[in-house]
Amino acid sequence: MRQRESGRRPDTALERYRDLFDRAPEGLLATDLHGSIRDVNRAASSLLGSPPTDLIGRSLALFVSRGQRRAFRSRLAKQGAGKVDDIQEWQVQFQSRGREPIETALAISAVGASPSGPGRLLCAIRDITRRKGIERRLKERERQYRSLYLQMLAHRDALRNLSARYLLAKEEEAKRIAHQLHDEAGQITASIHLALAEIGRELPEPGRERLRQVTTYVDEIEDRLRRLSHELRPTILDDLGLRPALEFLAEGFSARTGIPIRVEGKTNGRVDSAVETAIYRVVQEALTNIARHSSAGGASIRLRQAHERLRCTIRDDGVGFAANRLRRGGKGGRGLGLLGVRERLDALGGRVQIRSTPGAGTELSVVVPLAGRSASAGRP
Repeated sequence: MRQRESGRRPDTALERYRDLFDRAPEGLLATDLHGSIRDVNRAASSLLGSPPTDLIGRSLALFVSRGQRRAFRSRLAKQGAGKVDDIQEWQVQFQSRGREPIETALAISAVGASPSGPGRLLCAIRDITRRKGIERRLKERERQYRSLYLQMLAHRDALRNLSARYLLAKEEEAKRIAHQLHDEAGQITASIHLALAEIGRELPEPGRERLRQVTTYVDEIEDRLRRLSHELRPTILDDLGLRPALEFLAEGFSARTGIPIRVEGKTNGRVDSAVETAIYRVVQEALTNIARHSSAGGASIRLRQAHERLRCTIRDDGVGFAANRLRRGGKGGRGLGLLGVRERLDALGGRVQIRSTPGAGTELSVVVPLAGRSASAGRP
């Protein structure tokens, strides 16, 4: 009884493994060393588009798309002559007659000869057509997104150049108006002084006193025009550079507001005029905000040039504010002022950072790159 059972087990095991081979969800087949099919399961038969009886004895290469067939045969021959149990993974396109081609992942290994027969090639085939389609669509989307990204960068650079040209034109116009105020209005006020002096010589003393009051008013108008001219386009910025212009700006600010301003640091010689103008205008806007909002007792302006960058930091010891006020746009035009600051800096590739805490003052720091910008480039 035991002998009959032990003699039956190999057949039962063989049938069981044969059934597992045939029902495997992945395509499995065996060929001889030349690629002729010797055994095939249902999944592989379905992928190749023929029943198992029609596949036995046929070359696997015949089911490979024509464009890949020669290379497939060459690789198959090398695999048959290679090391036993060396598994190779290929991507192969199969196409049966009358069917659309399918993309497959093919794992193939050579099995050495045994007493039961010569060497074999064992193949596992998986349909990856859907995966390859998704990969192609993803690559196409990536190309599209990359193209859109490059277009965005080109538009950003174009907007940056347009902004820089606009700001330069704006500074040129301010310079023209400033010169007209300084020269033409100055000539007019000088003529008024001469006329008043001539009239004064013909008036009695009481009339001369009234005339001296008028002359004082003309002096105030002349001083206001001079200050307005300087604010529009300070000639000291063009003639002497950023540090002297900031010192002059701080002196005028302190005289008007009573808030003392320290100017520290310096640049390593003259820098690009567009950079000098941008930093000057940023400081001008910062001082305006200090006068309007900070209730500060003092402030400082610090310049530092290092590593091809120019940094300018403006600090005050005022009341400060909550950072979320900037996200809401602030009050009294602070949001619009910051927008103008960012517009100027963006045109130069610079950046701005603001730190403030209620009761602990405010610090505004700007950094502008200097690499590739000569001291004379863009000078108005």
